[in-house]
Amino acid sequence: MVTLVLGATGFIGSAVIRQFAARDYRRVIGFVRTKRDAQELAAAGVAAWIGDVSDVDSLRRVMAQVETVISCVSYVGHDEQRCIDVNQRGTQNIATISAEAGVDRLLYVSTAAVYGPGPFRDLPVDGVPIRPRSPASRTRAAAEVYVRDAGGLVIRPHLVYGPGDKWFWPGLRNMTDRMGFMIDDGSALHSTIHVDHLAKIIADLSEKGPVDHGRTMHVNESRPSHVIEILKQIGRATGWDFPRHSITRESALLRAEELGIDTKMINLISRDHWFRSLDDV
Repeated sequence: MVTLVLGATGFIGSAVIRQFAARDYRRVIGFVRTKRDAQELAAAGVAAWIGDVSDVDSLRRVMAQVETVISCVSYVGHDEQRCIDVNQRGTQNIATISAEAGVDRLLYVSTAAVYGPGPFRDLPVDGVPIRPRSPASRTRAAAEVYVRDAGGLVIRPHLVYGPGDKWFWPGLRNMTDRMGFMIDDGSALHSTIHVDHLAKIIADLSEKGPVDHGRTMHVNESRPSHVIEILKQIGRATGWDFPRHSITRESALLRAEELGIDTKMINLISRDHWFRSLDDV
């Protein structure tokens, strides 16, 4: 069985590639946008296919060679048109062509951010209606529909950390340093998962997981973590001496406005966001 991994040099995609390379690099093809990315994969002994999710001919040619498709493609910036082009239309192309090609399995890595701002406590899949707020979340929610309609599996992690993380740990550390305080003693609970653990589950699902057409899963570590635990974890890993004093969420929102900090981050990190999740296959 040959597996195609799209977004193969991104944060999650590169971890998925590492999983397959450790098992048998001859059974995986990394779909990348640039020659430089292809050379990076080649140096690791992984076959690469240069293309773009907007190029349906390229997608058709590569999908004719594989049995499984894993899409880790995402754009999480603020450019709404790019979100539409990459997350929504790109995934529509992937889902449509994988169905045309008759691949055995299609997996799409989405995000729990499609639910909106929370709070959420032990939330089962689709336990509340989705209310995505950002362009990235809205377009990824739309992408999920294409994948499920094509008989694919949608995977929703929450907060992912590990090598290559540019948002979760760095963002939390930067916000906490700028605030000079933790919020509510770091008591909020969050579902998290290490990128290598997530990649292992994705690889396992692609090989031996249930083939339930049009299914959605939460994939996170089985136990949620208090924010204070996450801060300590970052400190142990990086030597960071995080602020020990605490303020209330209400005070944090006021302070964030004074400092020009996006209050969406305050709302996220100060409210429970934990999900009933799969952590093994």
